[in-house]
Amino acid sequence: MKKTVPFEFFGENQTIYFDIERLALLEQAMGVSVTVIGVGGHGVGLVDLCLKALPIGLAHHNPGKGEKFYSEAIEAYLERPETRGIEELAVPIIRAIYASGVFGKESQKRALGDENTGKNG
Repeated sequence: MKKTVPFEFFGENQTIYFDIERLALLEQAMGVSVTVIGVGGHGVGLVDLCLKALPIGLAHHNPGKGEKFYSEAIEAYLERPETRGIEELAVPIIRAIYASGVFGKESQKRALGDENTGKNG
């Protein structure tokens, strides 16, 4: 069952998720393990994380869309007056990585919180 996290920065009712296949794709794209990304992100830039993770984690909403699509979407998002910065986009990406269960059930529960009952997917 897919464990999704809300991601409505680019459209309503969108969610982001990572399963094992998507986590493997993310590791390949980033050139680092998800454990590096999820535990402090040592050496992982937030812009690079967003550009690499969004095409993978949101593939069910925007099939075939790559980094160019997301770089334009991020730039448009950052232009909005209410935007607080790139961290707003990175936090749900990291939550979705934890929600996958790759760091264990306790981390998964914390990442999902009360907003996700597991009925998605």
